[in-house]
Amino acid sequence: MYSKEITVFTPAYNRGYIIGNVYKSLLCQTYKNFEWLVIDDGSSDNTEDIVNTFILENKIDITYIKKENGGKHTAWNMAIEKAKGRIMMSVDSDDYLTDQALERIMYWEGTLTEKKVFAGVSGLKIFPSGNIIGGKGKYKNGYVDATNLERKKFKLNGDKAEAYYTDVLKKFYPIPVFAGENFVSEGVLWNRVAYGGYKIRWFNEGIYVAEYLEDGLTRNARAKMLENFKGYICWRKELIDMQSTYFGKVKEASEFTKMASLKGYSTCQMSKVIEMSFFTIWLAKSYYKLHEMKSFFRGLKFKRR
Repeated sequence: MYSKEITVFTPAYNRGYIIGNVYKSLLCQTYKNFEWLVIDDGSSDNTEDIVNTFILENKIDITYIKKENGGKHTAWNMAIEKAKGRIMMSVDSDDYLTDQALERIMYWEGTLTEKKVFAGVSGLKIFPSGNIIGGKGKYKNGYVDATNLERKKFKLNGDKAEAYYTDVLKKFYPIPVFAGENFVSEGVLWNRVAYGGYKIRWFNEGIYVAEYLEDGLTRNARAKMLENFKGYICWRKELIDMQSTYFGKVKEASEFTKMASLKGYSTCQMSKVIEMSFFTIWLAKSYYKLHEMKSFFRGLKFKRR
């Protein structure tokens, strides 16, 4: 069914000036059975010309598809449909991989003895300085087996370098698309996979170097969520519904009330749009305010020291 072991997927939008960094890192990979799938989300710069130059070099297997602009999540949906690899790993156009990244993905995937309960494996993202993004997790013997919804328990904070089985992603996609909006967090997909019971083997090795440029989605995620609020509501509501306890639902809803307040929503409006009782939304708002007060006084203590 799949002609490659790995599809390295790069969504691109006006990144002709920097996408070459991904390409260079792929040329250096010690593992070779992969394709590079570039989904161009309607760029108006020279991205197409740059990638076509790479294709003509014929050094690695490259598939380039240009589509109408619709947002990164729509590029993800298309990539899942078009991938030739049984494993999919996303590398953003402003980032790059370490030389042994794909080799380490394949090594750790080979350690999975019960593949049916796993969605894939994940290494660490690091800054160019070598520092770990999200800090150190609670690893035993170099790895942790947990779903995406259990990450906090093991201090698996920050962005990670996940590689998912393509077949698993196909069970839970597409990421929803909303008219007039061009951003929905891929977290919708990761959370659905986790709620379906699939684990990831998170291993304690840096394999992905992230730049976090000023024009990148990561730096501007909050603004994008506010601009594309239907997509944000979809992501947050699904996450709330996945919580097993009432307190868990209140805690997750508190994050929603923070964003909805910035949009000017009243408590009644919040209750209606997220389909939760007025009392639960009131509790969620109270929880958030209490959390903010604790953070404020904790900051005061730190300054006094």
